[in-house]
Amino acid sequence: MYDQYSVVFLSDVGQEAGPEKKEFSGQGEYLLGAGKCDDLPLFFSNHLGLISVTLKSQLSDVSTRIEESSIQERSWLETRAESSLALIPVETVHEMSMSEEPQARLKAAFLFCVQKNKVQAQAIINDLFPLTTTKLSAMTIDSELDTMVTTMSADLIDDFPSSDPRWAVSAPQEQASSTASLILLQQLQDKEEAHGHLVDFLKDMELWDRLASVTVRESALATRMLLSEHAEKIQAAISLTNLHKQNQEAVDRAISLVLEARNIDLVPPGLTKQDVFYREVSKIDDLVDKLVTYEESAFTNDLSPNNIVVLIAGINKVLTGMLSDACQYRKAKNLDFKSASEAIREPEYIAWTSSSGPGGIRQLLMKQHAITVNQALPEAHDTTTQGVLFQQLLTLTDIILEGFKDQIDSMRRQPGHIDQYQQLNKEYERARDTLIEPFVDAKQYERAATLAEKYCHYTSLVRICDETENQDRQQRYMQKYQGFSDYVFKWYMDKGKRGKLLSQPLQHNAELGRFLKTEGNEYLSWLHDINTGNYVQAHKSLKTLASDETQYLSKKKTLLSLSKLSALASNDDRYDLEPDIQAVDIEQGLIVYQETLPAEVVEAVGMDTDNMRVLTPVELIELYISDYNKNASELDYKKALEILQYIDQDDPDVNFEELRLHIWAQSLLRDQWDELNTDNPLETTANTLFFKIVDLAFKEGADILDFIPPIDKLLDSPDLGDLKDNKTFQYLIKAGYEHLHNMF
Repeated sequence: MYDQYSVVFLSDVGQEAGPEKKEFSGQGEYLLGAGKCDDLPLFFSNHLGLISVTLKSQLSDVSTRIEESSIQERSWLETRAESSLALIPVETVHEMSMSEEPQARLKAAFLFCVQKNKVQAQAIINDLFPLTTTKLSAMTIDSELDTMVTTMSADLIDDFPSSDPRWAVSAPQEQASSTASLILLQQLQDKEEAHGHLVDFLKDMELWDRLASVTVRESALATRMLLSEHAEKIQAAISLTNLHKQNQEAVDRAISLVLEARNIDLVPPGLTKQDVFYREVSKIDDLVDKLVTYEESAFTNDLSPNNIVVLIAGINKVLTGMLSDACQYRKAKNLDFKSASEAIREPEYIAWTSSSGPGGIRQLLMKQHAITVNQALPEAHDTTTQGVLFQQLLTLTDIILEGFKDQIDSMRRQPGHIDQYQQLNKEYERARDTLIEPFVDAKQYERAATLAEKYCHYTSLVRICDETENQDRQQRYMQKYQGFSDYVFKWYMDKGKRGKLLSQPLQHNAELGRFLKTEGNEYLSWLHDINTGNYVQAHKSLKTLASDETQYLSKKKTLLSLSKLSALASNDDRYDLEPDIQAVDIEQGLIVYQETLPAEVVEAVGMDTDNMRVLTPVELIELYISDYNKNASELDYKKALEILQYIDQDDPDVNFEELRLHIWAQSLLRDQWDELNTDNPLETTANTLFFKIVDLAFKEGADILDFIPPIDKLLDSPDLGDLKDNKTFQYLIKAGYEHLHNMF
């Protein structure tokens, strides 16, 4: 006795144990019909195909019992995929093996192998691909072997279900099919099984390590990776069938858009759009673009905020479900699709789930991420919905960044691709910022940390530690990740949190010291040196900072004072800091000259007396003797002459003697020599600015003859202009010089 889901076995001999029952309770599994042949009961299952059931008598028992182990469910081979392929008549396979088409003969070899006739299969392979003529480089592209293998793989996963009468008109007139099931999900599972046999066949026939590369998406891809891609797409298709009913409208509409893009206007009679779409597994990725297209078009329909959230979450569920299953399969089967030879160098690997370009999946997922952040999250007001959306965002981010990492790792192994590698790495870093930062902004710290730890996004990790004030976590990261400390230090610098920066635990002193010596951070290194008791280094750092300071005079003055104090505080006998202290004193002396500039001069040149920039010695001299200093006295000119001591006489940009003459000449121009009385030349010259400067210097103990310039050089100064030809001027200046020489 049987019904749709079970078979009950009855015996007319003693029923002590009761009837035995066999359940057909697998997912979507049921019996389609039953019959009898030579008194052998036959059942047709949608899951196992044709099976027979026999009874075994237990001789040790009077009654006949039926145990589950005695129920022989016999299909022609162990699996559904084998069932369909292995049932192809030997004559048909033999006829294929005699074909003039190499592709047909390769398929015949595959079928022979599935039917356990490896001798015949190997003979065909040896004839098609003799070793002496197919020893190719791993970088060979589109060889006959690679092209034929990938064609057969694509044909296998895009195969028509041979048992489905609805495909009779559309399917090619071939008797070999990878699936005999009528149920869509089981067709995909059959294709998965058959594709696995193809990989086994290539390895058994020793073709696996002879595979090189083929052109895919306008670039070279290792053939083994394309075979992996085909297997991954089967997983994506299986996942999609399970998600389809949960998101019926969105997936159905996206499938319609896919078929429209393929110019499939009419579906064959009896078939649905889903049948046509799911058959071509190799193009399953077309759905990603159309899901996003459908989603964007739906936004124009005046959806309520709640419906927008539902729509986006539904699209996310489909995308993350099918793509994450494909990615997980890739990871799990990674070694299965590698070459046994480590010496084989493969071309750059870009997974189909990370295809680049404007229409590539990577950009589509980036767009979907942005749509979720900008349109769904603002309208999600309950914790549950927010949690769902953030988890979907996490999966999307993981898929995108994992694809970037795989491509970067692959490109790193390619010689001569340094520029492309650097460009890709920058693109990856930009994407990483864009994808992870929204989690931190929304205070989704644990999800953000999961991604940031996996993809080494140190900026997010620092933010998480700082915003949660979790110093223990920060210390763990600083110990775990090389270079993480620098991100912590830079974060504190950028945020102006210098107190936290300088209060790092002792074990990070060396790292902090190195960081503070890098460009742009030196101005805090002295604080760290003082904190660690290194006063000599603090003195040197401050002195260097003071020498480099050109913008703020007050800051330079403070740095010099601190530098001197640090030197005085040091008790390290290994260093003689007295010359350094004297050098600081000299620089502080120059600052005094700038601080004592007349206020009217400072204002005239547009400077603030409380916020002056640092002036050079030459600039100071010019200001002291300039026309801005309308009331310049002998004291001002004396200061200008004193500032000369701060000028390096070896400086090629400054002519020391010319500058000295320039100061003296400018002092002469301050008086109206034509109007001076020549009756008493000594008394007259004593009242000129020039000789007032001399008198002031004499009172301060200067050696006057060395202090004043030679008269011949002074009279030749171009600064004097026409004055040097003035007879009164010549008479008075010479008289004054004669008097000085007589006195000294």
